[in-house]
Amino acid sequence: MGISKKGRRTITYREREYVWWVKEEEEYCNETWLTIASPDKSLILSYRVGECDSFVVSKGRVFQGKETSGKWERYWYPFGKRTPPMVITPGFVQELIAWAVDGQGAEPVCIKRPVKEYLYRLVLCDDELSYEDYREEFDIGIFLSREQAERVAKHYLAHIEGFRDYPCSYRIVEKKVFAGKGGEEKSGGGKKEGRKKCGEAVLEEVYMVYGWNENTEGDEVEVVESECFGDETAAKQEMAKMKEKYVRSEWCLSRYRVGEWEWKDGFVRV
Repeated sequence: MGISKKGRRTITYREREYVWWVKEEEEYCNETWLTIASPDKSLILSYRVGECDSFVVSKGRVFQGKETSGKWERYWYPFGKRTPPMVITPGFVQELIAWAVDGQGAEPVCIKRPVKEYLYRLVLCDDELSYEDYREEFDIGIFLSREQAERVAKHYLAHIEGFRDYPCSYRIVEKKVFAGKGGEEKSGGGKKEGRKKCGEAVLEEVYMVYGWNENTEGDEVEVVESECFGDETAAKQEMAKMKEKYVRSEWCLSRYRVGEWEWKDGFVRV
C-alpha cells in the first residue's frame, strides 16, 4: 500500500516525488516531527522539530543506497556549524532527501557502551511525607563509589537541617556511565574522589534524563530515569529513545558535577 498524499505536501527530487508533512505526534507526547516518505515507503525519514536534535531517523527499507532493517535507525546529520532548524522549509526537506538518497558514509548514532566501573546516585527521602506511589525525595548527587555515597548520606542524616530532624532514609542507585558520540569507553581510576578519567581527560560531569507524570496533588509520580552519560549530546539521544518507550507528561535533562553535594543547607518543612 502506497503512502497517502491527503493533506500532505509533495516535493520532487531527481524526477521522483516524495511526500512530507510536519505534525504533532500524540504517541510521542505531542512532539512535532517532520516526516518524509517515498510513495512506496522504501525511504521514510523523521526529524524531531524544535529540540535541536543533531540526528535523523531512518524508518524505511533503503538508506543511502543500502538496504536497512526497516526499524528506527538514527544517523548524525552533518549540520556542521549550522543550528538545527526550528522551522521546516521545502529547502531543508529537499536537502534531507538528497542526503538520504545520494549521500554516503552517514554515521550511525553510536550504540552506548558502558564503562567498566559505575557511578552512584544518592537520594534521601522524607519518609513521613511519602505515601503510596509518591516519595518525597531529595537528589543529593552522584559519587565515584558506593562508600563515598554512604558517607555523605550518614553525614546528612546526622548533621544537616531537616534530614537530621525528621525520619529520613536514603538509597544509593548504581549507574552505568555511557560514552558519547565517539563511542569510546570511559575508564575509572581517578585519584580524587568525585572524578573519573575519560581517556586522558577527567570526567567531572555527567548527564541523566528524567521523565515523570504528575498526580492530582501535583506530585511527581511514575518517575523513569536513565543511566549516566558523559556528554550532553548522548543524553539527548537517550531522551529521544525514552520518549518513544515511555509516555510521560514531563521530561528534563540534568547535569551533575561528580562528587558535588546538593541541598547543602538542608530543608525546613512548611
